[in-house]
Amino acid sequence: MRITVHLAPFGAGVEKEHTVELFCGIGSQILQWVGSTACARLAYARGEVMNRYVPQSVMTPEGEVLDIHIVLNEMFKSGDKLFVEYSDGPIAYKARWEGRPRTPPFQWGAAGEVLPPHDQWLRDFDGSAWGLDKLVEPALLQQNPNFLDRDLQETRDVLLQWAGALQAIFTIYQLQGEADVTVEHITRMNIQQFRHFISNAKVAGGGFSAEKADESFAAVAPLCRGSSAKMDSNTSATITLAGFLAALAHLAHARAAAATGVGGVPNTAAYTQLATKLESLIHTCLEPNIMPEIARRMSKMRAALTPGAVSLLQKGRRLTEHALNTCQLKRVKAAAVRVDLRYVCNHLIKWRLLNKEFNLPDLAYMSVFAKQTNDQPSQFVLQPHPIDLDYDDFERLLFAMTYNLHQQRKRKEPLEEYLGEIMDFVYKKAGVLQEAGV
Repeated sequence: MRITVHLAPFGAGVEKEHTVELFCGIGSQILQWVGSTACARLAYARGEVMNRYVPQSVMTPEGEVLDIHIVLNEMFKSGDKLFVEYSDGPIAYKARWEGRPRTPPFQWGAAGEVLPPHDQWLRDFDGSAWGLDKLVEPALLQQNPNFLDRDLQETRDVLLQWAGALQAIFTIYQLQGEADVTVEHITRMNIQQFRHFISNAKVAGGGFSAEKADESFAAVAPLCRGSSAKMDSNTSATITLAGFLAALAHLAHARAAAATGVGGVPNTAAYTQLATKLESLIHTCLEPNIMPEIARRMSKMRAALTPGAVSLLQKGRRLTEHALNTCQLKRVKAAAVRVDLRYVCNHLIKWRLLNKEFNLPDLAYMSVFAKQTNDQPSQFVLQPHPIDLDYDDFERLLFAMTYNLHQQRKRKEPLEEYLGEIMDFVYKKAGVLQEAGV
C-alpha cells in the first residue's frame, strides 16, 4: 500500500509545501503513524534532525481533520492522498477532529473514579423534550396540578423496566423490512421499518388504524439528531433508540384515545395515566406478538451452545481476539477493545459471509444473542454499548453465525464439527491463521 502525503505548516490547510510517498505494507498502521513518519521524512529531506517537525493534523484532500487512531487500510486504499499539517511543537496533534473526546470532570470515591451508571441517559430522559408532556390528560391535571411530573416520572420508570427488551426490539427492527438495508442503517430506524414493527406487534385495531401510527413516528423524527425535519411518505427521516422509546409513548397515547371500549363500556383514556397506557401497549402488543419470536430464536441458539462448542471456542480464543482486532476502524493505546458492529459488518462482507450466506435481518438477531445472556426479552438488560463488540461478544457472534449457517445449509455433521470449520474460515479470512507451509 502506498500513500501520497502533502505537508504544509499548521494553519495552511490543504496546501502543498512538500510531498512524500509512504509505503505502508498492508496498511495496518494508524494515521498517527502517517503524520509522524511524513514529518520525519520532511526533516530528512531538509537536513534537519528527525524530530524537528511535529505533526498537528492529518486531513483528507477536502480539508476534513481525521481521527489519528483510524487504521489506514480501513478507510483508504493504495494511491490515496492525505495532507499533514506540522509545527515546531512541542505538543503534537493539537487540531481537533469531529468527535474528539474532551477531558471529562472526574469524581473520585473510596474505590477510585466514580463513573455514572450506563443507563444514566434513560434515567435523565426528558419526556417534555420529546413532547410527552402534551400527552398527559388534562382531566388528571385539573385534579392535581403536580400530576405532570409524576406521570412523566412513572412513564420513564416503565421505559427503564423494559429498556433491555425495547433496545433489543429496536436493534432487530432497524434492520428489517427492506431489501436495500445497508450497514449504514444500523442505529437508526426509518418509517418503513417502524411500520413493519407496528404490523408485527398487531397494534392496529379497536378503532386505531396502522396509518395513525405514522403520526407517532412523525412526532419524534424531527427531534432525533441527524434526521430530516420534514416527514412524508417518501422521507428518509429516521429515529434513534431514544426516539423509538418516545414514539412508543406517543403510540400508546394515540391507541388508547382511539379505543372504542369493550362491551359498551365508555373509553376511559381521558382519565388514564400515560404510564398505564404505555404498560398496556407493552403487555397487549409487544409481549404476545414480538417477544416470543425473539425468545424462540435466543433459546434455540443457547440450546445449541453445548459444552463441546464452548470448549472449542475457548481453544480458539486467542485467534478470535486477533480476528476482532483486524476489524477495528480505530486502534487506541491502552483502551479496551470494542469494535462497532458496522465495522465488523464491513469485514463480514469482505469475507463473503454477510449478504452472501446471511443478511442484515439475520445478523440483527445474532447481535442480540451476542449481547444478552438470557433467553427471555423481559429479562434483557439495557446494554451500554449495544453495537460495540468486545471479545466475549464477538465469540458469541461467531457461534451465532455458525448456528445460522448450519441451519440454512442443512449440514449433516455435528454443530461442533462445523463450528471448527467456520472458525478456521474466519481466522484465515482475517489473516490471523496461515495455511501450513505458507
